[in-house]
Amino acid sequence: MFDIKNILYPINLDSKDYSLVKDAVEIAKSMKSSIHILYVNDPGAGFNHPTDREDAIALMVREAVPADLLDSVNVRYAVSKGDLAKEVWEYCKKNGIDLIVTGHKHRNRLYTVLFDSPDQSIIDEVRIPALILPK
Repeated sequence: MFDIKNILYPINLDSKDYSLVKDAVEIAKSMKSSIHILYVNDPGAGFNHPTDREDAIALMVREAVPADLLDSVNVRYAVSKGDLAKEVWEYCKKNGIDLIVTGHKHRNRLYTVLFDSPDQSIIDEVRIPALILPK
């Protein structure tokens, strides 16, 4: 079927729920793949997240994922600034990403008309297979 060697999980640090990162790491383990965890800070938001360094991202992931699971997978952490979908696409091209794993939260119709969903913008921009996990 697919030879998945590199999986990307774009992490949302504005969310208080990091449970999906554990699921993404489990998927990488089951596929015997490396997982890249990327945080993209949007400079247009006028907000610098206090954890916009790779070591800080790793610390947050370690709080959400059991150590034995993390130790069983090759994990790479990365940080970028810019438009989420464009930064994800650039990272995928540079790092040979074969699959994106991302979460999706169902929104009502009014929200979808007024606002762009991060997962939807990634799917529209990036031409790589994606696995969507419901939140």
